[in-house]
Amino acid sequence: MLTTPLTKSLLRTTDNYIKALEKWGIKTVADMLLFFPRDFEDRTEVLDSFSLVNLKEKNTILVTLLSIDTTRTSGNKLLSKAVIEDKNGFLAEAVWFNRKYLASQLGAYKSKKVILSGKVKYNYGKVTFNSPEVETDLSKIWGSIVPIYSDMNYIPGRWIESKMWNLEKYISEIPETLPEAILKKYKFISRKEAFHKIHFPKNSNDIDLAQYRLAYEELYHINYQAISSKHKKFDESEWKSFAMPLDAELVKEIMSHIPFELTWGQKVALFQVLKDMEKSHSMQRLLEWDVGTGKTIVSLIAIIHSIKVSEKLGQKIQVAIMAPTEILARQHFISTQKLLIEFQLTSHLLVGSTTAKQKKDIKQELKAGHVDVIIGTHALVQEDVYFSNLGFVIIDEQHRFGVKQREVLEWGWGNKNHLVPHNLNMTATPIPRTLALTLYGDQDLSIISEYPKWRKEIYTKVAKNDTQRQEIERFVRNELEKGRQVFWISPLVEESEKIDLANAMSTYESLVSIFQWFQVGLLHWKMKAKEKEQIMKDFSENKIQVLSSTSVVEVGVDVPNATIMCIEWAERFWLSQLHQFRGRVGRGEYQSYCYLFPTTGQPTDRLKAMEQTNNGFELSEIDLEIRGPGEVYGVRQSGLPDLKIADMTDLQLVSQIREDIEEMFEER
Repeated sequence: MLTTPLTKSLLRTTDNYIKALEKWGIKTVADMLLFFPRDFEDRTEVLDSFSLVNLKEKNTILVTLLSIDTTRTSGNKLLSKAVIEDKNGFLAEAVWFNRKYLASQLGAYKSKKVILSGKVKYNYGKVTFNSPEVETDLSKIWGSIVPIYSDMNYIPGRWIESKMWNLEKYISEIPETLPEAILKKYKFISRKEAFHKIHFPKNSNDIDLAQYRLAYEELYHINYQAISSKHKKFDESEWKSFAMPLDAELVKEIMSHIPFELTWGQKVALFQVLKDMEKSHSMQRLLEWDVGTGKTIVSLIAIIHSIKVSEKLGQKIQVAIMAPTEILARQHFISTQKLLIEFQLTSHLLVGSTTAKQKKDIKQELKAGHVDVIIGTHALVQEDVYFSNLGFVIIDEQHRFGVKQREVLEWGWGNKNHLVPHNLNMTATPIPRTLALTLYGDQDLSIISEYPKWRKEIYTKVAKNDTQRQEIERFVRNELEKGRQVFWISPLVEESEKIDLANAMSTYESLVSIFQWFQVGLLHWKMKAKEKEQIMKDFSENKIQVLSSTSVVEVGVDVPNATIMCIEWAERFWLSQLHQFRGRVGRGEYQSYCYLFPTTGQPTDRLKAMEQTNNGFELSEIDLEIRGPGEVYGVRQSGLPDLKIADMTDLQLVSQIREDIEEMFEER
């Protein structure tokens, strides 16, 4: 049975190996079979001369191992270096990092032939294999494709490959998990066939068939769960949400009050939102936009349209906008006032710093239905907040709220008439489309990546040395003399908030000295809400010209006169974070600049991407490729399991799977 525990008799091994597998979470036959190969080594053609290697591909070659030694590098890494010889007597080297057990094992094969498989570099007249796989069993030289497994603790991948043969008989018990209709549509091989071909491939076609089948299955189950959740919300809210037909003339009227033309991306997103709100179940949509692409105006048009249409139909709704910080909530409030007033709509701001008397009055007006739009923070989801007819909820940066907090508004639990509101979630973080579709699969997705025509591209430069830094400081001083303002960011060090504060304080003291003729302010995590509010108010009013801050300004700060963003220790941030900081400038009529100051001696290759593009989605793709979804976007904390075989960057496959699943729900 697949649930059979792994034992030393079954795998013909020792207790130590069984314990090591258990620490890795591999306890049963099924667990072991789900540990898929990370790569494959084609031994149908084994080279025997270094002159035949291809620098662009993986090479498998038969060599003689002349020597192998292990030392510690200056960075305290374990470096194992081997000297190898081909059949013509030419020498090359192979290197591995932190593979102590490999060096000790290969010590017994000095002056013997081994098989190396990996990519090759050619530098300074020398051929080097970097971290190649090693095979000492020469019977496996020709005519086979060998699966390569990742090492587990001290267990080498070669050991895992050899033990898979002990479990081959169990593959016949593997159940099918995909619907019959999907299997027929794509002519997939069965799941048990896929497992057999992935662990025991006979040729490259076996690998292709198995990988496609298993990758589809893996992404199918993740996306099915998310889409199922979305449709469950649709079903549970059916006839409980207020259907508001799209009024094209009203939309034109609202847009005539806007002093600029919407981009194509904004128009598409707006149309998608308004069409969703025509339905009698709750809208579940995520609006994702790049920094500066104008999501606020899209949501504002939708707000005015929904209130006015519902009023015509005799059931005027209320709208709630919830933001994660007071700074952002207040900016939403200020930026929406002009248009709301022009359409005779009332609004209030409800945040933590609102006085007790004001809170009481606002809550009474909300409950009585005298407030059309309420904008606030967590204060909106307190137990004593009630609505007369809440019909539309907008949550900005939804990932910064807990599930229970969001549900209070999303399901209208404080609604007197039990109406389930339409829900629009927004995020300013450009997330690769594939990842967004999967992470937020329980919502329909709208993406705005097109910048308004009037917005100037932000000039970005990485300072490579002290000379360039001094030149930038002189330029900043010149801009300050012209009346411009500057953000100066110190990094958030996750391991220690104290270090974070020290960085900001140190930078602040340095800036006071460098820009002594200008007012320098300090903003950090330890300040109380009112202190932060006052600092940002002073900065907005140009009472502060240079603001030394921690990453608290990453989102929700709009100061059009601020034209320069300087970022210390830039290599500590990922590109998507740097792009968020950069988006704090370039919001006015003046040309804006972003300068990155990496730590002396740190590599800057990754940061060059910031100089080459202002597109946050392109930068997010680079982050995804370099670091993976788990670390960059907190995927593990978002409930997405580690993918065993699927590629999260395969947009075509993810989109195809989602279409298949949506069709299934439509046919129910």
